[in-house]
Amino acid sequence: MDRTSLFIPGLVLLLAACLLVAGCSSPGTDDTPAAPANSPQFAAGDIVRNPASSSETAWLVTGYDAASDRYERALVYPNADGTWGYRLDTRTETAERTVMEKVYTERVATLNPSSVPVVTRTIIPGVTTARTLTGTTTATAPGVQPPTITRVIPDKGDAGTTVAITDLVGENFQAGANVTLFRTGSPAVHCTNVRVVSPRSITCSFALPANATAGAWDVVVTNLDGRSGTLTNIFDLHRIEVSTTTSLADTGTVPITAVDPPFAPSIGYQGFIITGSKFRDGATVILQKDGKEDIVAGTVNVLSDTRIQCFFDIPSGSSGFWDILVTNPDQTFGRWTGGLEIRG
Repeated sequence: MDRTSLFIPGLVLLLAACLLVAGCSSPGTDDTPAAPANSPQFAAGDIVRNPASSSETAWLVTGYDAASDRYERALVYPNADGTWGYRLDTRTETAERTVMEKVYTERVATLNPSSVPVVTRTIIPGVTTARTLTGTTTATAPGVQPPTITRVIPDKGDAGTTVAITDLVGENFQAGANVTLFRTGSPAVHCTNVRVVSPRSITCSFALPANATAGAWDVVVTNLDGRSGTLTNIFDLHRIEVSTTTSLADTGTVPITAVDPPFAPSIGYQGFIITGSKFRDGATVILQKDGKEDIVAGTVNVLSDTRIQCFFDIPSGSSGFWDILVTNPDQTFGRWTGGLEIRG
């Protein structure tokens, strides 16, 4: 038999076998696509928090928008047994993905967002003989319903300012009713300019004393018949300690107009967005306070000439108001005196 006729078919079979083996073992045949570098680390339902923060709240991730590269999130609170969690309202907000993933690095739970209940604040119904501002009790007519409160707009304010309540919402308000802010251990704050718009709406003003205690206050509506209704812990009073040397002031040629969030809740790694104008690539951001070492932002991203993203590693013992100093590479600068509060 001709050796050539045997050799050629054998060679063909050998080459086919080699190609088959090479095809099975060649790299890069995995059909699973690689995740993009900027793919989100969190999914809807993840509950995340800053491990360095002492705050009891966390963020519930409710969604992610790839077009804007931002998470949608909502504040969530722990249950009494330490499990997560519940919300106080249905409001959500958005946050940049890079900020969320660098600051809120601890995933504490994962739940179906729709399973997280919204728990309303406690409404204390009126009583037959109610506590009045003078401490006396008043008899009431039978069948008259006491007032109830369901919402206060706005529900927060700073000590030393006057807050106009544009809508105190509820039921059974009567003409001549008075409104009070109440907190155990603190003097009551009497509301002025009270106008009962309807049995369901009141407008008024709170002149908050400069030395008022910071924290959650109750709102009390008392009708002329003595019946009252209370919505507990509804009004958040914030006390800002500002001295003549730390009053908010903008200096330099690089304006700074805002910082978000406006305070650092605790020590640890914190992210902020600074708003202003004339920011340049390569700018540095520093926090300064008399008697303290400068806190230099370890990461600074100049997002545009009006926005800077930066991160600070805040050490313990840093509570108080700090100046924000932004310096461009050409040495033009902007300083916002007392622009950031660190709450220890």
